[in-house]
Amino acid sequence: MEPQSAMVLELADAALQAVEPISQRTAAWQAFARCAVPQLGLGSFARLVALLQQYGPDEDAELAVLLWQGKITQQVAALKAVQRLRHLVAFLQSQGITDAASWLQWRDSVDAQAVVHGASHQEPDTVNALLWHLDSVRCDVPWVLTFARRVLGQAPAYGHIMLAVQEMAEAMNLSAKALARRIAWHERLFQALGDVPELRLAWWRCVKRTLQTQLTNATAAKLQVQGVKEPLPLSLAVHLRQGQPMLTIQLPRAFGAAPAWPNLTMVQLSQQGCGSGLGLRLLLQGEGVLPAQLQLDIAKRWKAARLQQPMCERISPVKWEISCGWCDGLWNPSGMSLADVADWATDTALQVTEYVQLLKGMLRREAIK
Repeated sequence: MEPQSAMVLELADAALQAVEPISQRTAAWQAFARCAVPQLGLGSFARLVALLQQYGPDEDAELAVLLWQGKITQQVAALKAVQRLRHLVAFLQSQGITDAASWLQWRDSVDAQAVVHGASHQEPDTVNALLWHLDSVRCDVPWVLTFARRVLGQAPAYGHIMLAVQEMAEAMNLSAKALARRIAWHERLFQALGDVPELRLAWWRCVKRTLQTQLTNATAAKLQVQGVKEPLPLSLAVHLRQGQPMLTIQLPRAFGAAPAWPNLTMVQLSQQGCGSGLGLRLLLQGEGVLPAQLQLDIAKRWKAARLQQPMCERISPVKWEISCGWCDGLWNPSGMSLADVADWATDTALQVTEYVQLLKGMLRREAIK
């Protein structure tokens, strides 16, 4: 997610602070982050403003359903959270805040008491929400504790965590408040993704197994992660979160094929980063001559089969590659079983196989002309 989305997540967090019990507050925020944000396209403060304008105050009940996804059982509390969000957004607009950059600059430089004094005409809930964010780190503490529990694998004592944050802040020449805000900012983004590295690894391994089964003549298959600079020998599951996974399958040249005959020699599937959208890129690389007319025919054939539009690139007179990309749904494995993840991976691998078989068929026909 981008910083713009992080701002929206933070405002939703502020709007939900009055919801009790905490379990409902957490469930409502997760539903907002993992469902409402992608469904409603709330990727920026401007989009949130537009949504609130589309629904009038008399439609707050409808808006509560869309935003909190039914996770708040008390309708009064759900409506109050929507109204609080409206007031927060309106106040920020009155301060000239239009995006994440201006929000961060204003939030980190403003005097909390001066803001509250200037907002005396605002609704009490708005003032309370502003104080919650500006006058202390109370809003960030739950996220700092969540971060520590996730990273350490256990729930350390509150005092120990706050002491550790203080020591880290001093080493980084930051205030403890600034560091807590930074941790909370990134932890919200992480939790919004609902990522489970072990299931992500299971997804890629299932794709690998399925493709090896489908492409019986493969000579090698390797799953690796690009862009990881971590010097420690961390697990592949952890590396998947830090870099771009890539599965490469090598194929042999056709037996007896002339050097000029087009042959598919490599199939590569990769993901660009660890985000909410499973953005995949398929790269098919080959050797031999790939005539211009054949490139046009491939594009037409893929379009007829309702596949993604291919991009052909000539690397050398006898080496070429064809690539395409697609977004294979939302990566939200925290709500999925291992069987669901495996089914999804198998479907994706079969899609890749369809691209490969169509291309191989056209190359074969070209070779026997």
